[in-house]
Amino acid sequence: MGVCMPAWIRRILIFARSLRFKTLALLGGSALMAGATGFALIDGIRKADYYMERILASQGQLELLILLSGRVSDYAVALNELSQGPVENRTNLAVATSQVHAVFDRLDRSIEQQVALLDTDEAKNAEATESLSVARMRAMFKNLDEQIFKIYESKQGVEDKTLNAKRMVDVFGLGFAPMLAQAVEDERSEVSGTRRAMEELKRNLTLIATAVLTGALSLAALLYFGPVSSILRRTSEIVTGAKAVSSGRLDTRLPVKGHDEFALLMARFNRMAESLRRRERKLLNAQSHLQETVDARTAELRAANRRLEEIDQNRRRFFADVSHELRTPLTVILGEAEVTLRQANDKLPATLRKSVETIQARARRLNRRIEDLLRVARSESGRIDLNLSRMEVGAAVAEAFDDVSALARQRNMAVDLDVGPGDLHVNGDKDWLRQVFAGVIANAIKYSPAGERIAVKALSDGGSVRVEVSDNGCGIATDEMQQVFNRFFSGKNRPKNNESSHGVGLALAKWVIEEHRGAIALESPSRISRANGDGQNPGLSVIVSLNRIDMRAEGHNPQDRIS
Repeated sequence: MGVCMPAWIRRILIFARSLRFKTLALLGGSALMAGATGFALIDGIRKADYYMERILASQGQLELLILLSGRVSDYAVALNELSQGPVENRTNLAVATSQVHAVFDRLDRSIEQQVALLDTDEAKNAEATESLSVARMRAMFKNLDEQIFKIYESKQGVEDKTLNAKRMVDVFGLGFAPMLAQAVEDERSEVSGTRRAMEELKRNLTLIATAVLTGALSLAALLYFGPVSSILRRTSEIVTGAKAVSSGRLDTRLPVKGHDEFALLMARFNRMAESLRRRERKLLNAQSHLQETVDARTAELRAANRRLEEIDQNRRRFFADVSHELRTPLTVILGEAEVTLRQANDKLPATLRKSVETIQARARRLNRRIEDLLRVARSESGRIDLNLSRMEVGAAVAEAFDDVSALARQRNMAVDLDVGPGDLHVNGDKDWLRQVFAGVIANAIKYSPAGERIAVKALSDGGSVRVEVSDNGCGIATDEMQQVFNRFFSGKNRPKNNESSHGVGLALAKWVIEEHRGAIALESPSRISRANGDGQNPGLSVIVSLNRIDMRAEGHNPQDRIS
């Protein structure tokens, strides 16, 4: 029978096997070792600093004791000089006395500083004993100086004063010299002891550093051959698997070992690779079906294109056949009308002559329409054949208006026609340009409300001939200004009567004008005032610019405008 384990114990065991716990344990051990090492180093540095200060203090006291010995010797020399000279001359002796007392003062301060450095009672007692020895030496010197002063202040003879002073100095030397030597020896012993303590500290720090280095190497080896090696190996397996998957080998799988985070990551990697493999299969199947569909649709499009080509060829052939069939009777009608008018002269009645002239004019106009249809058919095949010659633009504009005048009368439109004085010459194809102008004027008529007024102008503009057709119709939206020159484009603004356009379009007009090295542009002018005061339609201006030929400079007389 299995033992039921509490949930919290199970969670602890799972956490203990995890990579997170191992990493935390190693980091904690490393932190503990680093903390212990740092504490030992800080304590060693503090002790070394303490020992160094004690050595420096002892060295200072030794120097002061040696200086004291020299000052006492200077005092003895000054006393000897005083015994050999005038008694009143005691300046050198006073200076030597003050110097000895100054050294004693410095010794007292040095001992106080050294006691402040000590951290044990035993050491403090030793320094107190040394301070007592210095105090005794100071007392001995003070007693000597007072006795000398009394001797030289007494009324004894010079020889007696000298003899007594010498005796006092000898007695002082017998007591002072051993005490000074003992003090020097004590300071030297203090320095030696401090140096031994520093050597001991050095050995301890060396042992600590060796132990830390050994522990660091052991920890590094433990980390490398323990979790780090495992992490590197399993990371390398994951990287290798990811490269294999990225290169298209979706059957790659990683070995799942253990119960840590890497095992979970590898399991999820395997599930991801399996999911990608299934998706790849679906995509390949979908791609295969899509390719089949594309092939089928491509075949259908090719068949449809072939049918369209056949239809287009039939349409162009139809245009040619119809034009040929229409041209034959039109040629006969025009020929008979011309013969009748030429042969009859004045024999025909006025009414009959007018009828024959009307028939002739209408036949010519119908012939131009047939030619227009043929030109449009040829332009749709991608080819425009221009018959360039010197021509007068005003005459072409007047003929174009004559072609659409019936439409203007039908819509009760008023047309302001201004084609200039008749000297606006260009090098162009008169039939094509007449057809372009007729189409632009027809558009202005169709896209303007009935009863409106349009303006048609042909004027000189520097080295160019400028033809403007302005209307007060529904206009063209600003964002469609350039698109209207594309074939088969139909703008948002439509005439209220919803008439479909006929004749040449703006795409064909742009093509023809650019073949003439000219330019065509659209402008939305200020609202043209309507006769009834209403001005709601924005209107449109179509502007055609062509390179002008100066006929006078070439020695030609301008032709009269064809009205």
